[in-house]
Amino acid sequence: ASKLAAAAELCLSLHDQVLLVLLLEFFNSFRNFGLRYLQYSFVVNEYGLTDSEAGDLLGVKALCHTVFAFAGSMLTDAFGVRRMALVSLTLALIGRGMLVLGTSKAVLWFAMLTFCALGDSLLSAGLYSVALKKLTTPVNRGLAFSLSYASYNFAGAVGTTLLDVLKTTPDRMLFGRVFT
Repeated sequence: ASKLAAAAELCLSLHDQVLLVLLLEFFNSFRNFGLRYLQYSFVVNEYGLTDSEAGDLLGVKALCHTVFAFAGSMLTDAFGVRRMALVSLTLALIGRGMLVLGTSKAVLWFAMLTFCALGDSLLSAGLYSVALKKLTTPVNRGLAFSLSYASYNFAGAVGTTLLDVLKTTPDRMLFGRVFT
């Protein structure tokens, strides 16, 4: 009983905003896993890219992620977690909007290699780790990082399960366009 009480006390010692950070990390990981599993099919089926073109696009995008992640870590240190979270979310949303509403390969390439790559990389580049470190003490930091890792993996499990459920959903016509 004393171990359970100690664990409960440790959980209660977490800052209130830690739960918000974990929730944001869950949603970001959910988006990340979902897009990762669908992006090849998306660019081939929705934009008509060949297998080779899709491989080129996704390979260059992965390279952009690596470069932008290094830059994102430095920018987070320089400008702070909150500011970088707002900037990166805005960039990611603009990129997603371009992907959903765009119709040309040029728009696809531009969105994937600029707004999407920047937004995704900046959101993932240690942003949540820095936030958790600032919101915790050495005593409860291990718990916060464990919950962070659990949140990340739980989001992947929920996202891939939801994809399996939704893949049999029929296409919808909205605003004169077919959405799958």
